[in-house]
This record gives sequence, structure tokens and C-alpha cells, in this order.
Amino acid sequence: MSKEKFLNQATSVDNIEKFLEILGKFYIMFDQNKITYNEDVFRDVFLPNDFIKSLIDKVRNFYFTNIENIDKINTAIITTSLHGREMNLEFIIINKDNKYFFVLSNDSYIRYEFFRTNILNTLSHELKTPLTIIKGYVQYVMKSLPERNALMNIMSVILNETYRLEEIISELIEVSKFYSNSVIIKKDIFSVNSLINMVINKFEPKIKSKGVSMSVEIQNNDFEVVADFEKMRYVISELIENSIKYGKDKIFLRCFENTEGFYFEIIDNGKGMSKEIIKNLFNLFIRTENELNRKIYGLGVGLFLVKKIVEAHGGEIYIKSKLNKGTRVMIFIPRTFSAAGSLFAGE
Repeated sequence: MSKEKFLNQATSVDNIEKFLEILGKFYIMFDQNKITYNEDVFRDVFLPNDFIKSLIDKVRNFYFTNIENIDKINTAIITTSLHGREMNLEFIIINKDNKYFFVLSNDSYIRYEFFRTNILNTLSHELKTPLTIIKGYVQYVMKSLPERNALMNIMSVILNETYRLEEIISELIEVSKFYSNSVIIKKDIFSVNSLINMVINKFEPKIKSKGVSMSVEIQNNDFEVVADFEKMRYVISELIENSIKYGKDKIFLRCFENTEGFYFEIIDNGKGMSKEIIKNLFNLFIRTENELNRKIYGLGVGLFLVKKIVEAHGGEIYIKSKLNKGTRVMIFIPRTFSAAGSLFAGE
């Protein structure tokens, strides 16, 4: 239904509230100082507890700010956010018997966001169960086979691909947690050496096979970090893996601390990136043409999670890159887990 047709019908009916409910439209009605709304429209959509309240507050502020000229305004654009995603919601303003109805015209944005976050969560969890079963049976069969059996090679490939799928599903589950605001950040106390050694040991075969020279510099040889160990392991692993994939032959990792917090810096001498690529680098499911052409596996989830994890710690991440020169990634994690100024700010 076009906006004009909707307005004509809405203003001509006797009971506009009933008309809007039949159409399934969300509205907020102002009758002088009285405010009513039909929250039931979104009963099939599990929204955060404070979303509707926040939306009503923003529409109320718009109404009372523009009350003297409200009869001259046909639409209102209200900016809000859902699951960390900013959206502009359009409300059509209808005056019926001196009652002002703000009718949400693009409610599909909210439904789409609900579908997007829930499909991530549901698919991720539903895929994980059968994958775990497959992995278990493959491992069982491999234990009963001779090492040089041809079937053993086939089963090894299946198992490796299962591990890869398991990793992708785990990432999608983490994405769904961030969108549903259910991420828990632990305050672990750990040695930075233990973190870095674990990451480097994981990638040692790849580092050797690619002939990469990896050097590490840690302030005072070691220091303690206060952060979520597993999530920081993911962050450093993702950045090191990217340096191996897209770098040339040198990677430098530096870790240090000051009174503000903890710093991790990763530098490679790879092909580098343009400003256009960097601008969208942390968006979900974003992959560059370079990645697709080189047939490198991945969904474009890793750097999205890296940024979310760092920000969940109250930290900051910066990327500096020059084409054909290399890339420098800088991470700052504050000691207090709250926003703080870092040495990298403004670089």
C-alpha cells in the first residue's frame, strides 16, 4: 500500500486504532499528555526489554519538541539501535480528532533484524549437534584403521573439514551472542607470555611452511594481563592468522603495558590495504575481492568479532596500512574495562 493510499484510508475510518491493529501497524498516539501504543504488534518478535520504551521516549521528545508545528509535519525519522545496529525508523504522522498518531511505516527493519539475529543463533546451534556426532564417528573409525590405509587419508580430510566447520559455527554462535547482548566478558588474570606462546604454537606449522620470520617483543619479558583469556586468544589468533595469510615473510608482535592498560601491536610486510577496504573491514560478512580471488576460506566474521571483543573490554583497535608496504594493527585493553584514552588514539 502506498503512503498516500494509507493516509487517505487512515484518516477516513471511524476507529483508526482498530484500523491500524488490523493492518498490524505499530503506532504511538498522543492525546494531549496521554500516550498510548500497541506493543502487541511485535509480540512475535523477541525485542530487548528496553527497546520499545527507548523508542517511545525518542518519539515523545520529537513530538514535544515540534508540538507547535506538528500539523505541518507529515513524517518523522527516529534514529535508534537494535542489537548494536543503528537504524532510521520512519513514522507517518496522522492527526485524527486532535489525536496525533505516529505510525511506524518501515517496521520490516525491526522484523528483519530479529530474523537475522535469530537465524544466526538457531542455525549455529542446530548445525553444531550433528557436526559433533560426525566428528566423533570419524575419530572412532580412524582409531581402528592402520596408519597407512588409504581410507585413513580420506578420513583425515573429513576430520580436518569437520574441524573447520566447527570453527565457523563457533564464530557464528559468538556473533549471535553479541547481537543478543548475551556476551560474558571474564576478568581473567594471566601471563601475556602464556597467551602469546599458545597462539604461536598453534600457527607454528603454518609459519614454517610459508617461510615467515616471526619476532616477538614483550615488555620486561612478561607481565600480567587482566582480560578474558579465551576471547583475547581468539583476537590475537585471528590477527596473526591474517598476517600469515596476507603478509609476505615478516611478522612482528609487540606487547607492553602502562598505567592505562595493555597493548598488542602486530606488524607485517604484506600487500597492505586501501583506505576503502579498511573502512569496511570490521563489518559482518565483508570479504575483499582479494580474499575471494585467492580462494581463502572464511565468512568475513573474524575481524567483526575481533572488534566486538576488544570493545566489550572497553578497548580500542586501530589499523594502519599502506599498499605494497604492509599493515599495522594496534589493540588497547584498559585495566578498568571501561573507556580510556590510549597511546594509539589519534594516530
